[in-house]
Amino acid sequence: MLIKTPKFWAKRNYISFVLLPFSILYYLVLKIRNLTIKPCKISKPVICIGNFIAGGAGKTPVAMAIGKLLQQIISESEKPNYKFAYLSSGYKGKSLAFEEVDRRIHTSKEVGDEPLLLSEISKTFVAKNRLFGAKKIDLIEELKTIILDDGMQNNSLKKDLTIAVVDGNIGFGNGFMIPAGPMRQDFETDYKKVDFVVVVGKPKEDLLQKFVNKKVVFAELIANNLESFADMKVIAFCGLAYPDKFFSFLEKQSVNVVQKISFPDHYDYKNSDLLELIKIAESKNAKLITTKKDWIKFSQDFKERISYLDVELKFIDEGFVSQELKRIIKL
Repeated sequence: MLIKTPKFWAKRNYISFVLLPFSILYYLVLKIRNLTIKPCKISKPVICIGNFIAGGAGKTPVAMAIGKLLQQIISESEKPNYKFAYLSSGYKGKSLAFEEVDRRIHTSKEVGDEPLLLSEISKTFVAKNRLFGAKKIDLIEELKTIILDDGMQNNSLKKDLTIAVVDGNIGFGNGFMIPAGPMRQDFETDYKKVDFVVVVGKPKEDLLQKFVNKKVVFAELIANNLESFADMKVIAFCGLAYPDKFFSFLEKQSVNVVQKISFPDHYDYKNSDLLELIKIAESKNAKLITTKKDWIKFSQDFKERISYLDVELKFIDEGFVSQELKRIIKL
C-alpha cells in the first residue's frame, strides 16, 4: 500500500524520535550488508545520478539533463555515433528481468514511470539487479556509457562518476534515516562516494555548509509551456514524494491554481480517479494540470484530456558538468 511522505520527515518531532531506534537498526543492517559487498568494475564508464533522501530531490530531471548534455557533447565530437544508455531499477514496475524499455508497448506498471521518461532521451533498460543489468549492457558493443539512474546506495557496481542531487528547499529533511526521517543512509557514508553535488533551486542558508569539500553545481527548473495555462483557472494534482514542490512552482509562475490535489508518490492512477478529477475540473470551469511523470502513466484518452507542465532542468555552470562528462567518456 502506498502512503504519502510523512510530514515528520521534514522536521524532528516526537514521532521521529520514537522511530529513531528503528533507524539505528536500519543503519546497522546497512553497515553489515555493505561490508559484505565488493563493487564490481565493468569495462564501460558508469555515471551515477543519485540522492541522499527517499524521493523528491529532482533526480529524474537531472538524469534527463545529463543525457541531453551528453548528446550535445557527442554531436560536437569526432565520434557522432557514440551511444549511451540509461539503467534503472524500474521502481514500482513489475518487470524483474533485464529489459529494454519500449514506450510503444510498455506501461509504468511494467517498467516504472521514470524509465518511460528517460527513454525519450536515449535507450533505457530496467533491471532490479543493477549489477546484472550493467553487465548485460556491457555486452552491447554499440553502447559505450551507462547512466545509472538512482544507484548511489547500491555498492555492487563501481561507478566512474557519482552525482548527488539535492533539492535546495527540502535538503535532508529532519536528517534522520528511514523510517524516522528521509535519509537513505548516513550522510558521511554517501558523501564519500560523491564527485560533485547538484543543488536544484535556491538552497536554504545552512545547506551549503554540508558541502564544503565538494564542488556544488546549481540548477533550476524552467517551464516550457506556461502560455498554455495563461489567463485560466487550473486544478493541479500529482503523485510525488513532495507535492508542494509542484504546487508552489506553479504559483511562483503566476498560474491561477484554484485547487491542489495530492496522491501518494508513484501513485498508480485508476480510471475512476481521473474521471473524478475531470468532473471536479468541469464543475469549476478549470483545466487539469499535472507533472509529466504522472501524465505519462495515463491511457491515450486521458492524455488528451489532461495537460502536464513541461519542465526542463538547466545547469548554471554547464561548462563544469560538460568537462566532467568529457573526462569520464573521453570525448
